[in-house]
Amino acid sequence: MKSLSRQSVAFLALIILLVPLFASAVSAQDAPHIGVDSSRADRLDLDNDGDRDTIRVVYLINTTSHYAEAAVQVDVEHAGMTLTFWDNLTFNRTSPYFGSTDVQAWGDGTFTVRMKVWDAESNMIVHSEDFGEYELMASLSAPYLRFDLEAAPTIFLGDDCIVERVFLDEIGDLYGATGVISLSGTPWLVPSDLSDIDCSTWPARDYHLEMFYRNTLGFSTSTTKDFTIHTLPPPVFTLNVSGNNDEVGSPCTVAIEPSIGTVMALMAVEWEITDPRGEDLTVPGFSTVDCRLWQVGFSKVRVTVTSPEGQSTRGAFNIVRLPPIGEVSAEVLEAAGPENMWPDRSLGEEYEPTPFFGESILAAQAVVGIIGIGVSILLGLFGGAMWNRRGEEEMAFGDLNAMELEPDADGFPSYVDPTGVYWRQHPDGAVDWFDQVSGQWVPYSEV
Repeated sequence: MKSLSRQSVAFLALIILLVPLFASAVSAQDAPHIGVDSSRADRLDLDNDGDRDTIRVVYLINTTSHYAEAAVQVDVEHAGMTLTFWDNLTFNRTSPYFGSTDVQAWGDGTFTVRMKVWDAESNMIVHSEDFGEYELMASLSAPYLRFDLEAAPTIFLGDDCIVERVFLDEIGDLYGATGVISLSGTPWLVPSDLSDIDCSTWPARDYHLEMFYRNTLGFSTSTTKDFTIHTLPPPVFTLNVSGNNDEVGSPCTVAIEPSIGTVMALMAVEWEITDPRGEDLTVPGFSTVDCRLWQVGFSKVRVTVTSPEGQSTRGAFNIVRLPPIGEVSAEVLEAAGPENMWPDRSLGEEYEPTPFFGESILAAQAVVGIIGIGVSILLGLFGGAMWNRRGEEEMAFGDLNAMELEPDADGFPSYVDPTGVYWRQHPDGAVDWFDQVSGQWVPYSEV
């Protein structure tokens, strides 16, 4: 083995002398320059209600450097949920940092508090402390949702209906951790904000509304609301008729008078009108029909009112229009129909009989006497013929009974239709026809 040169020995000796100095320098560089002079955790009653509701963590931090960056981490755990709070700071050796972190209780019970101090430059933990457990009463309300329904106890289609959404999240608002509210059960999309919802135009059915909320801290809540919008009842109305039994050309209307709860603006109206000739009249689907220029005679009026849900109600009335009196316009004459088809007009109480000739009572008695003698002679001849021919007697009496006589209308308006049937109408609109066989008025009913 060769002996070392003088230069090599001197170099090794120098290294041996410098190693302790180098190790001391490295150890000094790795030592933390941030320290915690003091720290504690206190219970406070911020709302002065007698219950401790807040944890306040207080700390004093120093450094041996001219400049330092640090971060204080406070962890608070309650009921399996941990919230973390940060305090980022800069300071120097001549001005230590004094700080605090307040944590309001979000529930009732035990809260565990811990603190860590980080060197922000090296990203290393330079201090860790466990403050233990503290009993607190909640001062913050947990997230809260509620539906308020502004409507009648029983809601029908089209009724006023408002759904109000009530929301509260003090925890999320305080810690900047609010979330998003979701809504389901509406028939179509509604605004995503918390504005009121108009449900007056919703379809008729059962509704189950549900709201759900969750903030970024993990707190969640939900609420539901059940209600029903009922189908509107069938339309209810009466027919208000004016001009019945009046002359053609005089005012005449048939109007639908809805009852409370029936809104005609939502209804569909269909008229079925048959004139005295059996022909159908076409009229628009309005709630009022003008019958001023309807034909002389008996017209059948039928109307069907249908709701948006398809429920319908039918009304009926029979209108009689009488022949016009005196001079009338060409429009009225044309509307009245052929004059030869007009029924005989009954004058009622205005009728005054006119003698065959003269105004003399004696003349009238003479005429009655002459007619009586003639009738007696005819009856005598007729009786002799009937005595000899019994078979012809039955036929003769049959022909006599078959003769149609004009019936007494009892003061009611009457007319004869083109087929020769006598009709009369009561004030309430009911109509009778005269049966020549039985000699009686028979109420008319539509089959």
